[in-house]
This record gives sequence, C-alpha cells and structure tokens, in this order.
Amino acid sequence: MTQELVSRAFELHDWIAERLDGLELHGGTRSSLSISCHDLVIEHHLGIVVLVRDQIYGSAFALVRSLFETFVRGVWLRHCATDPEIQNYQSDRLSLRFGQLVSAVETVPGFGDGVLSGLKGNSWSAMNSYTHGGALQAGRRFSGNSVEPNYDAEEVAEVIRFSGTFALMAFQQIALEAGRLDLADEAIGRLSPAEP
Repeated sequence: MTQELVSRAFELHDWIAERLDGLELHGGTRSSLSISCHDLVIEHHLGIVVLVRDQIYGSAFALVRSLFETFVRGVWLRHCATDPEIQNYQSDRLSLRFGQLVSAVETVPGFGDGVLSGLKGNSWSAMNSYTHGGALQAGRRFSGNSVEPNYDAEEVAEVIRFSGTFALMAFQQIALEAGRLDLADEAIGRLSPAEP
C-alpha cells in the first residue's frame, strides 16, 4: 500500500510541477512571500515522499508540522497580514503565535470551515512531538530489540495523504495568485479521499 501511495504522490508532484512550469506570476511583496511559502509546501511534500520512499520515516514525520505551518503562513501573508506584520515577517521578527495565524486565516473566504483550527487542535501535539524528538518520535525507534524505525503503515500512509492534500491546496493558492482559475479548479478536482 505504501509503495502505491508513494508512486501516486510522485505523480501528483509531477502534475503540479508541469502546471507551475511557465506560470506567469505577478504581484508585490505580499504576493511574492505568499507564493514562496506555497512553493515551499510543495517542496516539503516532495521531501516527505522521497524520505518515505527511502524509509526515512522519522524525518518525513518531522516535516509535517513545517508543511502545515508554512501553508497557513502563506495564506496569512496574502490575506491577513498588515504591512507592519509583513515587515516583521521579512526580518524574522513576527511575534504572533501560530494559533493566532490560524484564527486569522479562518476569516478568509474559503477557510472558514474550521478545518485548520480543528487540525491544529487535534494534531498539534503530535506534530510537535514528531518535529522536536518527543515521545511519539522516540517511541517509534525500536523494532523488537533493534533500534530502527518502526512506523505503522497506516500512519505512513496518512502522512503521504496529508502532505499531498496540502501540496494541492498550495498549488491552488499559487494558481489563484496567477489568475488561473482553470488550474485552481483542476486542483479542487484532485482534492478527493482517493488522492495522496
């Protein structure tokens, strides 16, 4: 199952890359910062898939939080940040907590369904544990008497699906910035439980 999901995730990345190639992007600082974040989400997705393919599960799981945070930051930068907050972000002095960014993003049309805050509420502790070498991450380093990755196949599949969903949503945000509603609609069409 994992191998099939990995293959489909690589296909998804290729699909996104083909559509991004040559895409004309315009806009100022706010737009550029947002696009940069969304491009990084797509790269994190690819990184997760490469790591899973190579059975480097701990590092793949650690990237999930970064992927989620970067997506939220991209939307927040484009739609919510004030000019002073943009300046603070650019100089790495933004003092808002992640929960504040999520709350702000959920006031943006299309994000008001509470999915992001629900994800943060239900999964944030686990994301932190995997990212910062907590008990969830450390507890998956043993297999019998051997120290080696020991991750449940369904957990690995969930990480692949999660990262693929966010890669598609990030691509959709870039397509919208480019004024390509056709591509944004294609991304929506691919957002289904069957996709990685």
